Amino acid sequence: MTYFKMSDFFSINKKKPKVAKSLVLKSNQNLPWVEKYRPKSIDDVACQEQVVSVLRSFITGNNFPNLLFYGRPGTGKTSTILAVSKQLFGHDIYKSRVLELNASDERGIQVIQEKVKYFASRSVSSFKVDGTPCPPFNVAVQSEADSMTTSAQAALRCTMERQTKATRFCLICNYVSR
Repeated sequence: MTYFKMSDFFSINKKKPKVAKSLVLKSNQNLPWVEKYRPKSIDDVACQEQVVSVLRSFITGNNFPNLLFYGRPGTGKTSTILAVSKQLFGHDIYKSRVLELNASDERGIQVIQEKVKYFASRSVSSFKVDGTPCPPFNVAVQSEADSMTTSAQAALRCTMERQTKATRFCLICNYVSR
């Protein structure tokens, strides 16, 4: 599993970040602010140059591992993995290939046994409907994994061990020790 420590945006003493391309939006969209300005691709992620370069190499290569993002709240952990997933799969199959769960809402073992286990066991093609190639795996994103119950974490570990060929897991937490 690859670990990423997401830098605290306010502790970086570098140049001002460039304005992301995704910030140019139509004014008639009725989205929450955080969704409206969330990065749409890995190039839109600001102030995480080292993490972005490693993730870019995962996208271009054929070696996409399980990931663990940890760091302070608001540093872009969830937004980063969602941007990577959108870039990997494109908008046409993104929803069928990415499962996003938040442990603040779904933290018990039942969620792991029902939703995650079913999602992870699905086999997928290495081609999109139009015939263009895409990664032959799903991505399961578990936000706030440090808030999951101990039994749910154990069940998730078993699922991860069994389903590594069909699904890549990204665990996101604030405290890596939990």
